[in-house]
Amino acid sequence: MDLCWNTKDTIDSKSQHLQSKVEGEIYAQQLLEEHIKYITVVVKQLNKDIEILQEQIRRRDNASHGTNAVVKSLELRHVNGIGELRGRVARCDASIAKLSADLMSIYKGIQNLSKEQQRAKLTLEAEIKDVEGQISELLKRVEEYIREQQIKIGFTGEQNREQPHLLDIRMKSITEDIKDQVLSSCSRLEQKLARKEQELLHQIELISLTVKDKTESSEKSMEDRINQLSVKLDKIEAIQKMNSELHNIKHVEDKLNLVIVSIEKKIWKEIEDIEAETNVGFSAIYDSIGSLRHILEAKMKQDKEQLQKQIHQMQHTMDSSGAVLK
Repeated sequence: MDLCWNTKDTIDSKSQHLQSKVEGEIYAQQLLEEHIKYITVVVKQLNKDIEILQEQIRRRDNASHGTNAVVKSLELRHVNGIGELRGRVARCDASIAKLSADLMSIYKGIQNLSKEQQRAKLTLEAEIKDVEGQISELLKRVEEYIREQQIKIGFTGEQNREQPHLLDIRMKSITEDIKDQVLSSCSRLEQKLARKEQELLHQIELISLTVKDKTESSEKSMEDRINQLSVKLDKIEAIQKMNSELHNIKHVEDKLNLVIVSIEKKIWKEIEDIEAETNVGFSAIYDSIGSLRHILEAKMKQDKEQLQKQIHQMQHTMDSSGAVLK
């Protein structure tokens, strides 16, 4: 633009010193060609700038498309992860419910075993009471037998004095029989109690082992599932963090897009201003060329009139000289 205005000023300044129309046209043509060269360079530079802007816009669109694709892929993974996590949570809930049912079953088994132990205890107590009753009855019978024997001994004192050792032997025999019966009953009772106790201890041990195995397997299963859930939660947190970062990147891209759009608007405004100034420059050059043409035509007309006057004067002088010679 500065060159255009300088060209206009040059045309205006040089138009006063031109001597002929041909010289003025040649000079104006040279200036016009030079100006057209500058305008061509400016237009080429503008075309290059426009191509660079278009390439930047294309890259930005491609980057935005790639970012949107990545965001959609992450969102899909996030949705799939949440669905899988919900499935795992449902399976964990089912396992917990199953474990609770197993624990309830074990608890009921322990209660049944406790009731059975209580019944066995009551049965043993009843049997002990029965044995004690039998022993008491046996002792009563022994006492009655002893009293009967004493009565018999009282009636037959004289005969018995003759054979005291036989009575002692018989009494010892009766006492030993009673003692053997009592010991046998006690031994059977102790064996029965020991057998019942062993059975109860064995059942309690089996139930304890079952409860321990169930508890350990359940705890291990729960620990594994909790670890899996923890890993899944870590992945989901990482995905959410990545989504947040992508959201921030997208926000920055939006800001950059706004800045680029603003720059594009400014560039297009500058291009429009340059085009307007170029048109003004061309108009100024055309005006300068027109004024130069008018000046050249006026100067040529003046030169022609002067030349005609000079020719007319020369003819008049020649006519005067011819008349004098005659």
